[in-house]
Amino acid sequence: MYITTRSVTGDTLVACGDCGYAVSMNKICKMPLQSATDMLKHMAAHKASRALAARERVTPELAAVRSLASKWVSA
Repeated sequence: MYITTRSVTGDTLVACGDCGYAVSMNKICKMPLQSATDMLKHMAAHKASRALAARERVTPELAAVRSLASKWVSA
């Protein structure tokens, strides 16, 4: 998910492969716990957005199944 790149100025960046969000290796070395927390939050946000996107695609099908089920139960 993360890709390591070097900038022209010589700084090494760890960038997200999906959106391009980048963290400097200097920041990671100076504040490792904070940087790790930020990276985990970023990955969690990607996973949550994918989960919600998948749920939205499935929802219309579930609505159709629920309406059919309610017709069977009431009959």
